[in-house]
Amino acid sequence: MSAMYFTSDTHFSHKKILQYESRPFTSVDEMDEALINIWNATIQPLDEVFHLGDFSLGSVEQTISILRRLNGKIHLIQGNHDLNKKWDIIRKENLIESFHPVGIELTYNKHRMWLTHYPLGIGLRPRKWSISGHIHSMDNQEFNQINVGVDAKLWKHKPFGQPISMMELWEVMEGRTPEIEELFQSRKQSH
Repeated sequence: MSAMYFTSDTHFSHKKILQYESRPFTSVDEMDEALINIWNATIQPLDEVFHLGDFSLGSVEQTISILRRLNGKIHLIQGNHDLNKKWDIIRKENLIESFHPVGIELTYNKHRMWLTHYPLGIGLRPRKWSISGHIHSMDNQEFNQINVGVDAKLWKHKPFGQPISMMELWEVMEGRTPEIEELFQSRKQSH
């Protein structure tokens, strides 16, 4: 049985990310190898992986080489660093399951999720979520926005770069739902 996982902002082959974020590596090669290893230790070949953008800043050849090494069926939501010309070439290699320029919508156990690179302001509604990346280690502005990026503070208890399972994401959503429902109801009553 396959599982679902989420990640974002791996920034494979990006030297400057080591300066911008406090990633625990001394070189970009060390980072790339560690991210590939934790990915493959977590993801099985038939698992679905939703990567929410900024996959790689390396060349076409570097990016293809990394994709060939990764387990799972990868669904890429285009990030601001996932350039069209580069990904038009890469997609011809059939190394990813799907490519989405803006995002996709998923429903899981009565939770509706919009998967995008940038956090969406969708309004505070019970069981409705903006799942994204882009902001790295910064905090989300809304309680129903969840950052699944490798630098996100929410997942610091996990090994760096380990993709987030649907169950882990669901537990966060379930944990936040009572407070969101309470806020939603109190706002409804005051109008």
